[in-house]
Amino acid sequence: MQQDEIMRDGSAPEPAGGTAAAPEAPSAAPKRPRRKWPIAVAVVAAVLVVAGAGFWTWHEQPSFCNAICHSPMDAYVEGYYQDASLSANAHQAANVTCLQCHEAKIEDQVHEGLVWLSGDFETGKDGLLTTVGVRSDEKMCTANGCHDFDEVVAATENWGGQEGVNPHESHQGRAIDCSNCHGVHQQSVMYCNTCHDYEVPEGWAQPQRAADAS
Repeated sequence: MQQDEIMRDGSAPEPAGGTAAAPEAPSAAPKRPRRKWPIAVAVVAAVLVVAGAGFWTWHEQPSFCNAICHSPMDAYVEGYYQDASLSANAHQAANVTCLQCHEAKIEDQVHEGLVWLSGDFETGKDGLLTTVGVRSDEKMCTANGCHDFDEVVAATENWGGQEGVNPHESHQGRAIDCSNCHGVHQQSVMYCNTCHDYEVPEGWAQPQRAADAS
């Protein structure tokens, strides 16, 4: 019989020369380990960015001031939020934050931090600093359009019904600081009455008269 005839059991005849070897399956390429460090770095960077943004937002809130520095900042922050007799509280009602008046210069913050760490400061019975470096002058109070000094002058013309009297346009000009009268963190004082006898706004104090001081 011919070799190409199908065998009786139905199988094909083996080719001459023996059984042919089955072709080998191609070997799989070795898997490379995935690099996970770029993902870890990205996650850490994202966390730092979010944390930094959150810290900066908190840094601009009045509550930041006494979060660590309870003394002397507690008295200032409590007055800002709670004492309706203070100009600070009026600023709070107008949504004006501390840093809108007190510019957060890095060199000033470093200095203040060192002074706090060393304890090189004194406070009075009211908890406020006895020595204050920042004074509120016309430049400070009119910055960023907060107050228009010409409007302030116009509002106090002929003060108390006295012709020609204007605490904001006195014989001293505009040389005196706003804080000579306006106590942002303490009771305001009618500074003019050191010598004069002008009407005193409600809630304000009379100063010691110059004649009594001498």
